[in-house]
Amino acid sequence: MNRNNFIGIDVSKNKFDVCIVKNDASTIQKIFNNTLSGFKEFVDWLKKYSDKPWECMEATGHYSEILADFLVEKGLTVSVVNPVQIKYFAKVKLSRNKNDKVDSAIIAEYCRLMSSRLFKPRSSEQKYIRELIQLEDTLRAQSTQLKQQLECTQSSAIKKEFKTTIKLLDKRLDKLSEKIKLSINKDKEMSHVVELLTSIKGFGELSAYRLLAYLPDINLFNNAKQLAAFIGVSPKQKESGKYKGKTQLSKLGNSKLRNIIYMPALSAKSHNKALQPFVKRLQANGLAPKAIVGAVMRKLVHIIFGMLKTKSSFNPSMV
Repeated sequence: MNRNNFIGIDVSKNKFDVCIVKNDASTIQKIFNNTLSGFKEFVDWLKKYSDKPWECMEATGHYSEILADFLVEKGLTVSVVNPVQIKYFAKVKLSRNKNDKVDSAIIAEYCRLMSSRLFKPRSSEQKYIRELIQLEDTLRAQSTQLKQQLECTQSSAIKKEFKTTIKLLDKRLDKLSEKIKLSINKDKEMSHVVELLTSIKGFGELSAYRLLAYLPDINLFNNAKQLAAFIGVSPKQKESGKYKGKTQLSKLGNSKLRNIIYMPALSAKSHNKALQPFVKRLQANGLAPKAIVGAVMRKLVHIIFGMLKTKSSFNPSMV
């Protein structure tokens, strides 16, 4: 049996393509159904080729997470990486073709060379809160859309229908919001995290709930820079020779987390006294307002990392 084989997995809705890179650089490929029986078949098949495999896949949301959870439960080593990393790795290799079979091979090669961070499943409580919030966000978007359509409606009868539907939807949203709050308050660990986050002036409960739902285990990161890179709030510089372009956010990380942190950063920029010297210094250096918000987002991520690592409330000395 070969040891330390790297397995690339390209996950889609109905199937997942697998590529094993053996120690002699040869490959073995196979396709499995993206179902529980397909997961079991994959694990049994894998035992024929390696007793110490390392599976790697792109973060494709719901589809990849279910498979990753199953593999970790079976005691296997798993990494789930940002799709952008795979995309640029493929460019470095000058890969000209793109299909599921090719992608799985590239993912396996990436895992072999880069030693990606290990995947740790979210707790069942965190998954429950996240799905509640996803439902709430979906219904809120529908409510907004209906209100916009109401403004353009001329028929009084149809207006009445819109108003009735919006009223029912808003009542449902109120109940969901209350359910999210009660569920978090019942869990001591989650409620403590919310308490820590809301100790930052500018960070409200709604933002804290959403960050709690989507943020991975903080212990997976060795330092705040790693967390900032994961979220995509690290600076990206453009310099070459005498040319010096603007420094911007990299935006190569988790867009959901980045969007969650944006509003608290906007509020903290204006109302958090502890951050004012930092903001004024950036203003004095001639940074544009948008760039300052990005810098505050990055600063908040560093503060949050320190708070969650030490389980302590916000302290101005953290800035």
